[in-house]
Amino acid sequence: MTAPKLDLNNINVGFVITGMIGMVEDDGLSPREVFMLLDEIKKQTFHALTDIKNGEG
Repeated sequence: MTAPKLDLNNINVGFVITGMIGMVEDDGLSPREVFMLLDEIKKQTFHALTDIKNGEG
């Protein structure tokens, strides 16, 4: 599977980017810490997102 192309006009992509900016500006995280947290978010939400995609959520 190939990764989708980044679409900066997609509102949902904007929400993700805005959240990352908030973690830096509001929460005081470093960019490295933001990406570490994103890795944890991916681990914690993968199965739920899969269920949603499969119509189970």
